[in-house]
Amino acid sequence: MSPRLLSLSIAAFVALGACASQQPLRDNAPGTRPASGTDEGELWYAMQRAEEELQRSPMRVRDPALNAYVKQVACKVSAGHCQDMRVYVMNVPQFNASMAPNGMLLVWTGALLRMRDEAELAFVLGHEAGHYRAQHSIRQWRRMKDTSALLSAFSVLAYGFGAPNTAMLGSLAAYATVFKFSRDMEREADHLGFAEVVKNGYDPKAGADLWSRMLREENTLKYLPRSRVFASHPATEERLADVRAAAAAISDPPHELGVAPYRAATRPFLENWLDGELSQRRYQSSLLVIQELLDESPGEDRGVLTFYLAEAHRREDGPGDREKAAALYAQAIAMPGAPAGAWREHGFALAQAGQRAQARDAFQQYLARAPQADDRAFVQRELDKLGGTP
Repeated sequence: MSPRLLSLSIAAFVALGACASQQPLRDNAPGTRPASGTDEGELWYAMQRAEEELQRSPMRVRDPALNAYVKQVACKVSAGHCQDMRVYVMNVPQFNASMAPNGMLLVWTGALLRMRDEAELAFVLGHEAGHYRAQHSIRQWRRMKDTSALLSAFSVLAYGFGAPNTAMLGSLAAYATVFKFSRDMEREADHLGFAEVVKNGYDPKAGADLWSRMLREENTLKYLPRSRVFASHPATEERLADVRAAAAAISDPPHELGVAPYRAATRPFLENWLDGELSQRRYQSSLLVIQELLDESPGEDRGVLTFYLAEAHRREDGPGDREKAAALYAQAIAMPGAPAGAWREHGFALAQAGQRAQARDAFQQYLARAPQADDRAFVQRELDKLGGTP
């Protein structure tokens, strides 16, 4: 956007915001959209431009089956607004989901990694749909008019266009921060989403289960600031108490969790999402996340989860971490589903311990299981150093 066009757009946008400040909220019936020339119409236009960029982003997870599954769950808890929402799964390893004013719903893979079942996914998506149904974005936008925050918000939207990948996603996260739904709005979205979760037969305790884990994880990040995205939300303790009370108040509650369909949709991405989790270098929280996944995992996932738990210890590299990692690599290779890398790292641990013959066997197992591995030449050199029978 050129400086001149940007200046004109800001002036027009501010004028529209000022003129529209007293407008009542439109009837947000399913399938409707704001009229052009209104402040809400301009807000939608800005987000549609951002959405066009998002659709081309390499950070999108484009797997048709996963996208169809998440959209299906979102539709269930949308209170009839299915046609108004587009769901985008973004390959970002943090816990987040957000709803734009035009129905663009983003779910980050870090959130999908941390969920256990369809009921927890429905709880999160129902909350985001609640923001859309209650028109929180335009309500917040009108509160910001005539303030410097309005120009800041517009700049976020304007410069978000054309920004590459992570920068663009950062702009969308910044958009969520700029608007900062009030805590009352967040509570209203929780209430609307919770009602849809129960109405569709999901276990009302799902939200409490999810927020209990988020609270434990948050407590491992005591030296880091809270996420900008969640800064405006009620404190996790408060939110956990609210969802527990709401669930307890329901007589004869439904009990559907949807473990099997959730697992079928997400399991193909487990290794990729665990790689992303460790890429954040927040090893204390990753150790908790992976250990809790391991504690609740079916047998076929224990090999891969044990391997990544070992990786978290190895990369943390604190007192005793190398020994813990070595023990976990040894356990992982005896479990179903262990990735080939478990044999490679087991081999390095054995070599470091002076167990040359066993290390050699582990490296050979790795090369046999991953014949096209990028590091094949490197591992072969390690084998050569160990000597012995080729």
